[in-house]
This record gives sequence, structure tokens and C-alpha cells, in this order.
Amino acid sequence: MSQAVIVEAVRTAIGRRGGSLSPVRPDDLLAVTLRELVTRAGVDPAQIDDVVAGCVTQTGEQGMNIARAAALIAGFPVEVPGTTINRFCGSGQQAVNFAAQGVMSGAQDIVIGAGVENMSRVPMGSDAFGPGEGPVSPKLMDLFEIIPQGNSAEMIAKKWGFSREQLDEFAYQSHIKAGQAIKEGRFAREIFTVAVKQNGSSREFAIDEGVRMPPSKEKMSQLRNWG
Repeated sequence: MSQAVIVEAVRTAIGRRGGSLSPVRPDDLLAVTLRELVTRAGVDPAQIDDVVAGCVTQTGEQGMNIARAAALIAGFPVEVPGTTINRFCGSGQQAVNFAAQGVMSGAQDIVIGAGVENMSRVPMGSDAFGPGEGPVSPKLMDLFEIIPQGNSAEMIAKKWGFSREQLDEFAYQSHIKAGQAIKEGRFAREIFTVAVKQNGSSREFAIDEGVRMPPSKEKMSQLRNWG
């Protein structure tokens, strides 16, 4: 069996809802990331056997096989294929797994595993609306209680006895640690700067927006529970 190794890894900074990356189409965002990846790795795009991208909400700007579209936008040869997969929150990880499996099986030599999502432009759940009776079959509902993730989190917290105060403290410390890591430049190697164009101007984006620096326990305590 062949051995699979990660040659290079790169990402954009993570944006907030309605934040710095909201003007950028997700297929364009993935395309610039693919270009940056092959540049850093020193790989000729013509040598790539496949581009596998995880994407949860495959509709609108994220539909029509976004992996293939992004590869073409990135300037990869038309001979380079692309496929998009959905394993919900594990989609990007599964893409990397599939890429590794392709190499380990001996079927492929160079594969890109990626993930893309821009929920400012394609909100979560957008792919649940359309023809028919909806995405959840009554037969499935007979077997399981299908509920949103927020409700699931509340049920898990109740089952295992996690208090709101405990979870707020955990979140607070997470933001403290992430903010410290940003200040120390610990994410600088994996992030590349994206030029975001909007209203005739251009600005650079290279720092994760979701991290509160510093976080506020007072504001956190004011957030309502999901259910």
C-alpha cells in the first residue's frame, strides 16, 4: 500500500457572518486558495489527479460541483477533475480522508482535499428548500427525533450536567487562548492574505474574525439559550 503524506496546507482566515469575506463568492474563494496551495507546494496543476472539496450547503453559488468550478477558476487544466462531497460538519475532513485514500490505494498520486463554505452568501439550510415534502422523510422521523444542532447541544448539556456558567467559562477561555495564539503569530504560517474587492476598493484580510479579543463574560452571559 502506498503512503499518503500532506505536502502543503493553507487556508484563508475565517470570516464572520456579514464580515470581511461576505463580498466574495465561495467558488472564487476556493479558487484563490487552490492557486495559493499549488504555488506554495511547487506543484504543476497538470499533475493533480483530483480536487475533492467538502461543502455542506450545495446550492446557489455553492452548487453545480463547486470543486470542479473552483479548479477551473483557479486556472487548472480542464483535464483536472473535481468532486464535491457533503458529510455535514465533517465535510472538509472527509475530503482530506478521500484524498489520502486515493493515494494509498495507488489509484492517484497527487490529490487536493479541501473545504469551502460562505454562509453569509449561502445560509445554512438553504439546500433544504425545494420541491417535494422537504428534506426529512416521515419514515426517518418515525425512527429518530430530528432536531436542529442548537437543540441537540441543549439536550447534551442537560444530560451530562453541564451548566450555562461552565460552558460560558469554557468558551471564554477558548477565545482567550485563540486570541493569544493570533497575537503570537501561531496561525500566520497556515493563512494567506486575501484581497477583498468591494465598491471599487480593495482591502486585505488575513486574521480570523470570529475570535473576540478580548472576550466579554458580560456579553456572553446576555446571549440567550437555544431552546
